[in-house]
Amino acid sequence: MHEANRRSWNTKAGSWAEKRERDGLWRRCPEEPELGFAGGAYELVVAFVGDMEGKEVCVIGSGDNYSAFALAGMKARVTSIDISERQLETASARADQLGLAIDFAQADASDLDSLDDGKFDLVCSTNGFFVWIADLRAVHGEVFRILKPGGHYVFYDVHPFQRPWAERTMPIEVDKPYWQTGPFRDEKEGTFEFNWTLADLLNPAADSGLVLQRILERPAEDSSTWEGSSYCPGKDKQLLDWKVNPRAALPFWLSAAWQRPE
Repeated sequence: MHEANRRSWNTKAGSWAEKRERDGLWRRCPEEPELGFAGGAYELVVAFVGDMEGKEVCVIGSGDNYSAFALAGMKARVTSIDISERQLETASARADQLGLAIDFAQADASDLDSLDDGKFDLVCSTNGFFVWIADLRAVHGEVFRILKPGGHYVFYDVHPFQRPWAERTMPIEVDKPYWQTGPFRDEKEGTFEFNWTLADLLNPAADSGLVLQRILERPAEDSSTWEGSSYCPGKDKQLLDWKVNPRAALPFWLSAAWQRPE
């Protein structure tokens, strides 16, 4: 399933790069690092890791690499890992334009054998990561392994409570049970996706040995959340009002900070 997802992301990497070029946030992330995160994840990084200068950081499932650019702008030593080599080619070219020294490596997040044990002060994953992962226990085990003792793992992603609903604002309609997690095959794209529950996301991390430090549940921060995949500001601010858009009454972002014990 991961291999099918890799092929799909390689195929659409060019069109995705064009889409991200329109919002242009990748250019701003090094100077405005909060733009590389959502759901309070930037606050967690600052609170638990502090000054990033010289820190060893790994972004897994790096995708657009906004968080990688942000952390490099904070003077961290960043390693960017993604399953799609084409996505990494785009990110590497953009890093060169920004003057950022980032190490890019293609790898499956459930198998990070190329990375040394206990190397990183911080591991991050961001929105749109868990939906592609078939084996959460393997991923969390690898995160634990590559973290230094005392190092932190910070993630943010779409809150599982948003997954059961049909993709529209009104009328609100249940599309599937919360506990129906997949895999869901997209016949057109040839991909496999997962809609993990809250327990699915948290328990494997705890079982790996990571210790939960803080969890955040946040609403959508901009109406663009309900208007498509663009990072550009939304046009209909009413969509942030739960009386107009009932899904806005639920948390949209789930963020968490974990630590590998000393």
